[in-house]
Formats: sequence, C-alpha cells, structure tokens
Amino acid sequence: MSFSVGYLTARETEIWDLRRRDNSQSEIGRMLGVSRQAIHKAVQTIDEKVEQAFLETAETNKLDVTKMDMVEGIMEAYSPAHQLPVIVSLSKANGLKIWYLYEGNCQDCKHEKLCKVTLEDEAAERGIEISTSDKLLAPSKLAIKIFNRYMEDH
Repeated sequence: MSFSVGYLTARETEIWDLRRRDNSQSEIGRMLGVSRQAIHKAVQTIDEKVEQAFLETAETNKLDVTKMDMVEGIMEAYSPAHQLPVIVSLSKANGLKIWYLYEGNCQDCKHEKLCKVTLEDEAAERGIEISTSDKLLAPSKLAIKIFNRYMEDH
C-alpha cells in the first residue's frame, strides 16, 4: 500500500504536491477552484496525516526522530539499533520509503536496480538533478547525495 492511498486522498495528494512546488494557499485555491480557507483547512489535515505517517514509521522501525518537514515530505531520524542516520521520504512516485544512510554492499544486492530507479524518481520529483556520474554511484551513495540537502549537519 502506498502512502497516498493509505493516508491522503487523491485531492489531498494534489494539494500537497502543489504546496511542495511553492504555490501559496491562495494560488492553490485558484488553481483548484476553491477558497483559500478550504485549502488552509486541507493543509492542516494533510500535515496531520503526514506527521502521523512519519511517527508510525518511526515507531515501527524504532527510530529517534530528529526533524520532520511535512511540506517536503522528509523525516530525518536516527536508528539506535543500527547506529545510522535515516531519512524517511514521502513522494507521489514512491510513497513512503526508508533510507538508511550508510555505505552499503549494493553490488551484491538483488534490489540494486530497483533502488536506483526509486532514487532517480525521488530526485526527479524533488527537482534534484542527477548527473551522468551520479547515475554510476551505488544506490547507498546516491541516496546520501540526494538526501544530504535535508540533513541537519550537512
């Protein structure tokens, strides 16, 4: 089940995406033919649902939450069990994903290609350019490169 199906309605997903693209609530209201007040109420609901998804993910995976950004769909956390920084990302393309930021053994993993495609989709949706040389990186290194912009101490 993807995040957008499990937590946000199709309309909420549309509003959330427009908001991520730096549209004001008034602009979103005009685009969708509804009042700014209706968008304001929807944004409050969306933020609550995104926060709930992040907190449930943190609880399920025993993560210590460092920071949440409901607009960007990013939660920064730490895994005490693995002693690793973690990014939980929310995107229209991939739903909710957990990224343990470490130097993995990607070349021996059967999911390497899937991880690369998923990360490239994340970057594209977030407007992050991936160079030709970046595409040659192992997924674990590519994840660090993509999500470093959201980390507290980068």
